[in-house]
Amino acid sequence: MDEKRGGNKVSGPLVSICITFFNAGRYIHRAIESCLNQSYRNIELIIVDDASTDNSEQIIKGYLARDPRIKYFRNDTRIRLAESEMKMFRLAAGEFTIMLGADDWLARDYVENGLRSFSKHPDAAGIVPDLMTLIEDGDSGVFKLARGKHFSPGIFSAGWFAKRMYRPKHLYISALAMVRTEDLVSAFEYYFETYYKDRSGYFPEELKEFFTRAFGMDVTTFLKILANYKNFVFDDSLNYIKITHSQNQYFDLKKNTLYEILKDSYYYYLIYKRIYRSEWSKFFVGMKIFVLAQTFSTIIAGFFRGRFRLSFLNMKESKKMAHLFFSDFSPIETVLAVIYSFPMVICRGTSFLVRKLKKGYIYKNNDLSLFSEKNFLDSNKRFFSS
Repeated sequence: MDEKRGGNKVSGPLVSICITFFNAGRYIHRAIESCLNQSYRNIELIIVDDASTDNSEQIIKGYLARDPRIKYFRNDTRIRLAESEMKMFRLAAGEFTIMLGADDWLARDYVENGLRSFSKHPDAAGIVPDLMTLIEDGDSGVFKLARGKHFSPGIFSAGWFAKRMYRPKHLYISALAMVRTEDLVSAFEYYFETYYKDRSGYFPEELKEFFTRAFGMDVTTFLKILANYKNFVFDDSLNYIKITHSQNQYFDLKKNTLYEILKDSYYYYLIYKRIYRSEWSKFFVGMKIFVLAQTFSTIIAGFFRGRFRLSFLNMKESKKMAHLFFSDFSPIETVLAVIYSFPMVICRGTSFLVRKLKKGYIYKNNDLSLFSEKNFLDSNKRFFSS
């Protein structure tokens, strides 16, 4: 069905790949190279530069001169991540859109495989990729594998997702799904208006500041899109290469004290509460109980990890945060959450022991195959594009 030129597919729907950043000069070339070298050629690369002060603009203009598929937009002043993301999604002209982190990249056949999945499942909300997480060894350009495969491929119901989004199972990769552009714009406008621009006093001031950096967007976007669909697809032929390093740590949400655990849980609960009440009400109570049980189990684990030090309790700050958080739960919800938290603690302890025993072995054999030309990685585990 597709015409071919030099082995690369050139016909079919336009796909928009959207990137926004501030000061990405050290690594933006990797994201750009991976997009321009896709096996599927009918793409546009939307780049929104949030008034970078490094050499990012110079690097991108070098690519602009060579490939007209790049659409570069530079903000005159810095407007932060949430507004830059809204801008880039509205600029997308493709039928389908993918969001790409400036320090990440896509496997060569990512777009081609995504479109193939959509053609097989035209009623799906989106195609969720597999995630390969790499760690760069300092500034050496050499990568090592932090995490390989996440999910088994298949078609899953929207309800399956809604019952699991609030669980710590890496469903946040859904924010990286290939989706219809109109759906993504609509979902992000929901986030923009409901969270980022909220002036009701519902959210704490610190959390509102986090929203300027698109905090919670990965929680809400796909949940909002799925509200209008019956299913979605996990497809492990789409390999998204995620780079983890210190610059990925945008939010100071530590979990070293009772107060910090409660604050982290409370902030996420407020995000979940708003979208579950409006879009997924039948799963609202289940979400509440799970989040509270997860909080209890994290507190117990934190107390053990802190070797029962009283400083962990930090009672002066913790008391106020506990009142804010727990006052939203009925007595029966609290009791059920306490009961549910005990098997959670056992599972977490067992999982911790298994990880300790398998450390350095899990990816020793099979997953080294992920370092391949298809993934823009050579045998020396360095990025290369040709």
